[in-house]
Amino acid sequence: MTPFDSLKRLLDLFRAPGSAADSAADADGERRLGQVAAIALRSEKGVCEILLVTSRDTGRWIVPKGWIEPGEDGAKAALREAWEEAGIRGDIAYGGPIGQFSYVKQRTRRGDVTCTVDVYLISSVRTDKEWPEKNQRIRRWFPVAIALDMIGDVGLRPVVRQAVLIHKAA
Repeated sequence: MTPFDSLKRLLDLFRAPGSAADSAADADGERRLGQVAAIALRSEKGVCEILLVTSRDTGRWIVPKGWIEPGEDGAKAALREAWEEAGIRGDIAYGGPIGQFSYVKQRTRRGDVTCTVDVYLISSVRTDKEWPEKNQRIRRWFPVAIALDMIGDVGLRPVVRQAVLIHKAA
């Protein structure tokens, strides 16, 4: 991450949810939207594991992610998405995002759009037996080494590696 990226990430923490920056166009005029994601890690028998869920549309393995709703900041939205999609609760580690990635969200009616995703690490993870999307997704813990090959969003992989380093250092 360059010093400019670090400064941008810091400034984004003070950006109001729903501001113009959430759906600004880049230099090429391409529309960009902001999302958040949650990474939950645990250590089981000396192996670092990550919690993944299946997407509702294709069934591919992903981390919980979604849009920031009105009145939320990124951290609150990441915790909400983690609970709704994976049935996990916890605290945001280090108070802010640990990284960022972008992907192209394919939308048939409104056209494709590039989404920039701020990724938050969840600490003190607790799992619930019931959650809103339990019947729509599968939730499973995977060793990180295996999960990295399963994660389809290539830009997320370095952020997962960063999360593992933070998790091990804690």
